[in-house]
Amino acid sequence: PRNNELFEGDFDVRDMSFRHGGDFIGIRQKLPYIKGLGCRAIWISPVFVNGPNSYHQYAMHDFTLLDPRLGTLEELRALTSEAHRLGMYVIIDVVM
Repeated sequence: PRNNELFEGDFDVRDMSFRHGGDFIGIRQKLPYIKGLGCRAIWISPVFVNGPNSYHQYAMHDFTLLDPRLGTLEELRALTSEAHRLGMYVIIDVVM
């Protein structure tokens, strides 16, 4: 995904200590496929700023800022709007 280029340093898909995953645009593109599987909701990992190589998104540093590796606020809103247009819910996981 395009978010691999935002890393500080190298990225190795085989190294599980690096963050792996997609972004808001990629999820939005897959919504019709997910709905076609019979899903009525998506549950995504936390979206807030994380450590540089937090592969799981559960090492939040700031609950007021989106992690730029996932996309922008506008892209998250577009994802949510598209999901709602398709009759789907969006659940964002949060760990405090």
